[in-house]
Amino acid sequence: MDRIREKMSHLQADVDKAKAEAEKLTSKVKELEENNLEKDAQIASLTDHHHELEELVERTDKSVRVLKAQRDQDDIQAGHDERRVQALQTSCDQWEAKCKEMAEKHAKLQNDLDSLVGAMGDM
Repeated sequence: MDRIREKMSHLQADVDKAKAEAEKLTSKVKELEENNLEKDAQIASLTDHHHELEELVERTDKSVRVLKAQRDQDDIQAGHDERRVQALQTSCDQWEAKCKEMAEKHAKLQNDLDSLVGAMGDM
């Protein structure tokens, strides 16, 4: 009978150890599940952030393409404007030369007129 009690005592000790181990493992499983839920939430947050960043990159790329196209159009217009300025400068130079020539002719004619008036006054 003592053997049975001793065996029962060992079995009870084994059951108690098993229960303690089961509780410890259950606690560990619960902790790991909570950790897993936190990680899932972090992954979801990072995934959302990643999508937002991708959308930002797409919008930025589109803006860059639009700005490059506008810059190209501005470069073309600047070329046209530069040629127009050169043409106007050439025209201005020509008018200045004509004006100088006319001023010289005017000065010569004025001298001729003054000489003529002086000669007529002597008569």
